[in-house]
Amino acid sequence: MPNLYPNVEAEAASSVSNTANMMEYISVGEALKLVTPFKGDKREVLTFIANVGTAFEVIDPRNESTLFKFVLMRVSGEPRTAIAHRNLENWEELKEFFKTTYTEKRTLDYRANKLFSTKQSKVENVSEWIQRVQKLGSKFREAALQDWEVDERAGILTLADKLRNICFVQGLYSDRIQTIVRSRNHSTFDEMAETALDESAIFSKTERHKNSNSNSESLKCTNCHKLGHIASRCYLKERKEARVNQLLVKNENRENNGDVCYNCQGTGHIARHCRKPRKRIGKPGLISDRNGGSQYSGNEPRPSVSGSRPTVQSTQ
Repeated sequence: MPNLYPNVEAEAASSVSNTANMMEYISVGEALKLVTPFKGDKREVLTFIANVGTAFEVIDPRNESTLFKFVLMRVSGEPRTAIAHRNLENWEELKEFFKTTYTEKRTLDYRANKLFSTKQSKVENVSEWIQRVQKLGSKFREAALQDWEVDERAGILTLADKLRNICFVQGLYSDRIQTIVRSRNHSTFDEMAETALDESAIFSKTERHKNSNSNSESLKCTNCHKLGHIASRCYLKERKEARVNQLLVKNENRENNGDVCYNCQGTGHIARHCRKPRKRIGKPGLISDRNGGSQYSGNEPRPSVSGSRPTVQSTQ
């Protein structure tokens, strides 16, 4: 029996294929959500280019002109003004314009100048300096490998490493550490970095010791009046406190043992230890004793006794 509808199956297969192809693409509105606004920031231009490129890949090629118009609306500020003076008809021309105008070109000369001119700052420690030189050295190597052949790669890397090592030593802030690292004649960057770290630790310890000595010399103790420490850390403080405590205890014992001074009528000592002037009672030159009698104090002149000692006359 002849086929009355010879093209039905082919048309059905074609429609299924077209439906499958349509399912692989997304609408322009959905693709536009991937595109972020761009205002001319050079740090964001590469991200903007990547996002727009992804949007063009996921839409139907027949809608590229429509998407391109919406992409232009996402550009504002100075780039928008620059685009208005140019006849850019598609995304490829716009992307080339962005790359030429807003991407920073880092040539070999730029990387070399950046590496050779860098120096360790006063507030930067050796560890931070090592990391910074490694980063600059890596970028210098990448820039050097862009303009050379494959067979020259080993020589370029060796030369780049030597230049990095020289810049590391010359850029050290401390002349002392720089001289020591250079005198070791290390062949690798790791050995140079390790020596610099060790010497930096020793140098920092020495500086802390000097600062502590200078600070201690400016201190003066109010307890012993000597330099180098304060009263709370005085080694004589305990001795002084112990001596004062002994005197206080001794005085308390004297006051509690019942001794009465017959000279000043005070307690805690006897008359012969009294520090007050002695009292005189009765005749001049006499003092009263405990029994009411009198005796010489020993301060009056002694009476002369005649005939007690013969005199000898000299004869001439």
